[in-house]
Amino acid sequence: MDLSPADWVNASLTEALLAREGPPLYVAAKLGCVAAVRVMTEAGTHLEVLGPRRERPLHAAAAGGHASIAATLVSAGCEIDPQDEDGNTPLITAILHGQAGPVELLLAVGADIEIMRLDGLTAVDIALLPGTPPNIQELMLLGQDELD
Repeated sequence: MDLSPADWVNASLTEALLAREGPPLYVAAKLGCVAAVRVMTEAGTHLEVLGPRRERPLHAAAAGGHASIAATLVSAGCEIDPQDEDGNTPLITAILHGQAGPVELLLAVGADIEIMRLDGLTAVDIALLPGTPPNIQELMLLGQDELD
């Protein structure tokens, strides 16, 4: 998609405003700014910028329950299973934050449920911990059944 000069100005201003809180794409994903994420991904912003704890924009979208942003990032070609400093993937991050939308999306695009965190737990292990919403547990069990 070709961006107009006005789109470039808007993208630049958006990045400048968001940069005060961290990498602009990461912050936009965290805050749920769908339009900003779309403009930045279409403008070719680096998709794998690092936020706090080595989280990437997909982690931020997953934690916030922003499935549409996660879908935009995945469609733009971001890595699906990057690990943060604790070994959490975006899928694990979504599970830890009780966000079923991103869990469902990440499973649909082939997120690896067998990647282990630094403590040895996988996404399935995390999903089966007490306090995890039942709909997320069911999604994960379905995802595990597809592997068997």
